[in-house]
Amino acid sequence: MRSSTAERERKVLDALVRLYIERREPISSRMIEEAEDLGVRSASIRSVLAELEKKGYLYKPHTSAGRVPTDEGYRAYVDQLLPAGLGQEESRALERGLREAGEDITQLLRGTARLLSSFTQNIALVGGPREKGRREEITGVEIYDRGGGHVLVVVSLDSGAARTELVKLERDLQPGLLVAASVFLAERLTGRSLEECRRELDRLLGLAVDEARSVAVDLADRAREIFQPSQALHFTFEGVSEALQQPEFADPERLKRLLEVVARHELFEQALEDFVGEDRGRVSLAIGRENPLIALHPFTLVAMRYELGGATGYLGILGPRRMRYARTLALIQSIAGYLERLDD
Repeated sequence: MRSSTAERERKVLDALVRLYIERREPISSRMIEEAEDLGVRSASIRSVLAELEKKGYLYKPHTSAGRVPTDEGYRAYVDQLLPAGLGQEESRALERGLREAGEDITQLLRGTARLLSSFTQNIALVGGPREKGRREEITGVEIYDRGGGHVLVVVSLDSGAARTELVKLERDLQPGLLVAASVFLAERLTGRSLEECRRELDRLLGLAVDEARSVAVDLADRAREIFQPSQALHFTFEGVSEALQQPEFADPERLKRLLEVVARHELFEQALEDFVGEDRGRVSLAIGRENPLIALHPFTLVAMRYELGGATGYLGILGPRRMRYARTLALIQSIAGYLERLDD
């Protein structure tokens, strides 16, 4: 953008995207004028916003509301971001957390996913080499009410991975019922392998003698796919429960499509391979409809290939399109750099 008009449009678009990421609400010309020192009056900002809307960078969710970025608006914002690093304190905290994760690859990748999730408050994914012949055991079962009869079942594994399934129950869910069902499932399944649960789920759960157990059995039966042994790369996902607090993950159908993709590791691995390509050291970023899978279109995916111990893996962040892009890119690059240095 070389002309003064184009430069003004760039500044206004950047200001709007930053404010929208921070405030999570449509942004008006008045809000931009009050929050940003652009040297442009509100009337001029309104004119620029109208032009950006015509060009497809913004849209109005309501007639009288402010504007929010489109996928094209986010892309224009991201493409002009200058390379940014982490602050010294944050870099030290990151390296300390990675060192504390240990040298065992499984534990290191699990710790890496936890760090990425905690630093970004989004879903972190780490794909790494699977330990051959390893028996995956269940370490916990949690159940979340997502409204309208939709229930999210989360099974945690000793590898650090989390399996999720969104199911629909055609029954009235009274307060406390899902908690009791979760406790029942955890007591019966914790410490058992995925293979054992898949083969003997009916025997393990036994007869449903009360409503809580009946709900538990119903949920486990509808979520049987969650107990399939893993294939291909070992994927660790962290931050799923935290991400559910964000409005972009609130829609049950959208969440169901996302979790179905995440659960199909072979499909997800192939999508990552096509998306990231062969380049090491390059961060790939897909916003909304740029994503390789339709289920990811409401979100942003940031991913990068790394190599460790002669094996290839992936680091990624999956979150809302209004994520903090500069910081997320810097985190991914810093962690990938740390993993690569372990091979030196």
